[in-house]
Amino acid sequence: MRPETARYVGWLVQRRERWSLTLAGRLAVLVALAIGVLLGARGLHAFLAVDEPVGGQFLVVEAWLPDYAMAEAANAFRQGRYEKVIAAGTIDEERDVNGENREFFAAWKMMRLGIDEDRIALATRHDSERDRTFHSALAVKTWLRDHGLRRGSIDVVTMAAHARRSRLLFSRALGEGFDVGVIGVTDRRFDPSHWWRSSAGVRVTIDEAIAYLYARTAPLLGGESPPD
Repeated sequence: MRPETARYVGWLVQRRERWSLTLAGRLAVLVALAIGVLLGARGLHAFLAVDEPVGGQFLVVEAWLPDYAMAEAANAFRQGRYEKVIAAGTIDEERDVNGENREFFAAWKMMRLGIDEDRIALATRHDSERDRTFHSALAVKTWLRDHGLRRGSIDVVTMAAHARRSRLLFSRALGEGFDVGVIGVTDRRFDPSHWWRSSAGVRVTIDEAIAYLYARTAPLLGGESPPD
């Protein structure tokens, strides 16, 4: 390179030494970040597991709940002033046996738990590969409208980590005029205060956190838009 060319290059750019992480150093940083995220996320399950009933007119039970959650729903119904308990869900024709679906069995369980048959209702919608909670909420909306109700209040019984998402989606589906509360049943498969110590706790909490984030952003992506 000619001296005059080198002078101009030196004026525009310069060469410097820089430090960079080795492979071991990068792994150490990733591990430290993962530990930091985990420590910061200890309250993640508590954030998802809201328990805020409004004492609604109707108690909605998500039909996929385990038996012990159904028992807690029956107790909540007896202790409250609800007009009816609504077993809500989506119909999966491939998995249904003899035409009977989860909503039917949920209602049957409510009767077995002492709830009078005339105080139990079914709200079903054909199965959707996506957004099943939202479509269950739309089934409840249809039931309410079929009974002349466009204003009112409900409490949704669901599993604790699912509670914040259920409340969000039922509120979105029912729209203005309905006050939506939620009753979160503690998952007996793990300690919610130390959910990161078990595979079930990690799986449930992380899956629900991702699902809640999707539910929050779905309207921007063209999903979960309630029809009239």
